[in-house]
Amino acid sequence: MKVCFIGNCGHSQQAYRYLKTRDDIEFCGMAYESTEENLKKSFDPTIPFYCDYKAMLDEISPDLAIISPVFAHTGRVIIECASRGIDIFAEKPVAASFEELNMVEKAVKNSKVRFCAMHYLRYDPAFYHAAKLVKNGAIGEVRMVTAQKSYKYGTRPAWYGDRSLYGGTIPWVGIHAIDWVYNFTGKRFLSVNAQSFGKDPEMAAICQFTMEDNIICSVNLDYYRPNAASTHGDDRIRCVGTKGVVEVRDGNVYLINENSNTVLTPREAPDLLAEFLDGKEPISPDEIFYLTKVAVAARDSADKETTIEIGE
Repeated sequence: MKVCFIGNCGHSQQAYRYLKTRDDIEFCGMAYESTEENLKKSFDPTIPFYCDYKAMLDEISPDLAIISPVFAHTGRVIIECASRGIDIFAEKPVAASFEELNMVEKAVKNSKVRFCAMHYLRYDPAFYHAAKLVKNGAIGEVRMVTAQKSYKYGTRPAWYGDRSLYGGTIPWVGIHAIDWVYNFTGKRFLSVNAQSFGKDPEMAAICQFTMEDNIICSVNLDYYRPNAASTHGDDRIRCVGTKGVVEVRDGNVYLINENSNTVLTPREAPDLLAEFLDGKEPISPDEIFYLTKVAVAARDSADKETTIEIGE
């Protein structure tokens, strides 16, 4: 399988680390999508570097493109690859606006390419196994979910301060938590009222969702995790049901219900890219488009200071 990389701004090196373990992969090229990336060479010196990603695609005709440019440009690269019939493993969110999302969805479905996005944290062992507990009825019917993403800001590229390149903190960071909520509950989001603090980029945000079955949901995220913290991120979810509670924090799963009070520390879960390359559909295109829609709606809600109906 001939693989190329377009951009190196998100989780592309996580994909690369897995791809290196396979014997059926040929790395054929790497290119930047825009000069803002400050990408001047491949992260693997054996991979040929191109300054023009479209020329690279035309020259090498890859089977699979790993797409991870500046975040707000992901959609345009997906459309370009889909038009060439190239399978796609793309950074999330896969579009920066509702209009672009419609174009991305149309391009992917019309081309019939295989398509997946880097929702890696759905497959984090603790979150993966906690979701299975909820789906298997360990806490009864879900009534409330709260999720958190907190990161150190550290040193970020200058383009984080340009919304036209960055796309927004809610779509970039918050979409992980939105994905957890959706995966845990299997329920759709009906509306969102969000608030954010800071500009270019937003440093903190909270999103309050109404969901099917009258589930109460909130997602909070920030870049204020202190540098002295032992880990880069503090990811959490708390899922409250009619018969118990499941929480994930610090890599552990806490289950309290009528029959147990248990702490689990899972270490294994499927690899998202492995599942995709082996012909499975770990996250369907329709799910990916839907999660993007919810994240963009939440960002727009914060920008416009209004509630947004998400709908179907």
